[in-house]
Amino acid sequence: MVVQLSGGNDQLNTLVPYRQELYYRLRPRLAVPAREVLDLNGRLGLHPALRPLMPLYEAGALALLPQVGYPNPSRSHFVSMAVWHTADPERKAASGWLGRLLDQGADPLCETNLGASTPLALTGSQALAPSVESLEGFELRLPPPLRTRWEEALLRPRQGEAEAVRQAFLRLKATLSQVGWARGVKNRVDYPNHPFGRALADIARMIAAELPTRVFYVSLGSFDTHADQPKRHEELLGLLAQGLAAFHQEMRLLGREGEVLVLGFSEFGRRAQENASYGTDHGKGGLMFALGPVRGGVLGSEPNLEDLDEGDLRFQLDFRAVYGAALRFLGLEPASILGPGPAPLPLV
Repeated sequence: MVVQLSGGNDQLNTLVPYRQELYYRLRPRLAVPAREVLDLNGRLGLHPALRPLMPLYEAGALALLPQVGYPNPSRSHFVSMAVWHTADPERKAASGWLGRLLDQGADPLCETNLGASTPLALTGSQALAPSVESLEGFELRLPPPLRTRWEEALLRPRQGEAEAVRQAFLRLKATLSQVGWARGVKNRVDYPNHPFGRALADIARMIAAELPTRVFYVSLGSFDTHADQPKRHEELLGLLAQGLAAFHQEMRLLGREGEVLVLGFSEFGRRAQENASYGTDHGKGGLMFALGPVRGGVLGSEPNLEDLDEGDLRFQLDFRAVYGAALRFLGLEPASILGPGPAPLPLV
């Protein structure tokens, strides 16, 4: 499962270098007080809103990947998100990195977005993953007579473009039927009453129903905290932690916690220094996380606030190395999807 933290999550107030005095000088109003930080290793700690994830970290089921990025980074939401979605820092690819898996002939339902519209990451040059806003709402509603005629028309082979349309509707019908199986599944745990929490709950139901989906995609945002950051950031991190903790608990109850990898990213981090609006502006290197059957812990070095890249954290890990690890988890050869690039990170 891929979790997109839209808008640019602030690494420094998520994975806090609370032993660095410079952190507090750069952020006299925004810095998380050291006494509130959830200590991880004596140098770094989590924002207190992430407390529900602490048991997972202590169990070795949570990996934190600081200062992830790509060469020649952009601070533009649009450009940077396109780079992450296509896995192409050269900005030449038009298809999404997971969409290229669909182009290899995979079942369209092998990837599903929980949301209103399919992101570029799940868009191939020839195929498009379905988007499901909710299990209860994902159905075709036709008056009974029209539904009967529609079903009958699908049984008759056509020629040319008409046959292509018929095949597309047959795939839609199969997708509707498969997703319908999951509507009868009930969640075993409670999730936050928020679109993100409800999306995770639906994903858990689809996994419990044993749908053929191999990749789920869900978004949470907006982390674009230019102003009044502390309260908004705390709320978002709380939703993230509560939702992921509930999801992991449900996977454990299903006996699937060793089979489901959760990968989280944001298009960039934030500037090291706070701005005049009680917030932070667009940066470069940011934080990724992985949850599930992973090599847990902080997989990277503490940020060097004395050596910034134009006021931003320097990226130290290419995001494609993390994508490569996820593709290997799926039993795929990363180069067949990502092309040449950094070696996959030994994450799982």
